[in-house]
Amino acid sequence: MTVNQGGKLTLDDLRGWELGIPRTLPAFDPDTDVPASPNYTNPDSWLVMPAHFSREKQPVDVFWVYPTILSDNVTYLMDISNAALREKAHWTLVEQASIFDGQANIYAPFYRQNNVKINPLMLTEAKPIFDLGQQDLIRAFDYFLKHFNKGERPIILAAHSQGSVRVVELSKAGELLTGDAGSLKRLVAAYVIGYSITPSDLEQNPLMKICESATETECFITYNTISDADDKEKEGPTIIPGTFVVNPLSWTTDTTFVPASENIEAVFFKHEHPKNPDRYPNFAAAQIIHNALVITNISNPEELPATSVTFPEGVYHMYDYAVFYGNLRKNVGDRIRSYLEKDNVTGK
Repeated sequence: MTVNQGGKLTLDDLRGWELGIPRTLPAFDPDTDVPASPNYTNPDSWLVMPAHFSREKQPVDVFWVYPTILSDNVTYLMDISNAALREKAHWTLVEQASIFDGQANIYAPFYRQNNVKINPLMLTEAKPIFDLGQQDLIRAFDYFLKHFNKGERPIILAAHSQGSVRVVELSKAGELLTGDAGSLKRLVAAYVIGYSITPSDLEQNPLMKICESATETECFITYNTISDADDKEKEGPTIIPGTFVVNPLSWTTDTTFVPASENIEAVFFKHEHPKNPDRYPNFAAAQIIHNALVITNISNPEELPATSVTFPEGVYHMYDYAVFYGNLRKNVGDRIRSYLEKDNVTGK
């Protein structure tokens, strides 16, 4: 294989490679494995909100980047016209982005995300494939700014899992409001949950900072949820050594144990009754230990099954939003109010 003169892999360099962990996908062919890029002038390139979401215009916009939904054994990139995948993307609005419902206007582009099997390689060997989705999101955000937001409202960035990887990487590169101090002032906060942000990331873009209180703005929130069983941190593929962690029961980065009494409610949406999720007040306590958010005193552990080989028992990645749903929803309101009050005082 010959790498291009710039020293970076290209899509054509990957031709014939069988990429994937723990199982490889078929040999990559850039002529057939790269679906058409989304056209963001077309409404079909944007997620449509579920019918039970409120329609009132809110004073803040959310740009939502959905997590990994592509997990078959043959496809490298999401074709945004695939009906089954579009439905899975819609479900993330119900399970996760609904914390913003009635508090902010949710905008979510479809993008050519990569298969979960190349997630471990997305920033290394598979980066040319990963970058296609990044280019989609840059174009989608630009269209969102020009045609939806129009500079009229502050913005929340929000994501989970692969979506959070993408928002963090774009933010490090100065995209998504992090390119200059003036643009950053439009950011209420970035909820990049289910991934990691390290000191070296902040060195790469010093405009990025980690939230350390419930009402701080222009900052990033990150955590990865695990049990207190031995070695669970090592089993969490989204946990990078040295990462910052924000405890969503206290909204601080210290290691204080926060009891379950501070957990407003966990909320688990089920396909059988999506409008009436199962709710559990005081579901679990939480404490930052090393590089992860460890939950204990779990009232209903049956709600946290291991459903993926990627995330084994005790690695609660799939439930990062559900376990702290009530606290996340309240915090969205708190940060919005804090931002708007500050905006009124400073006349920004």
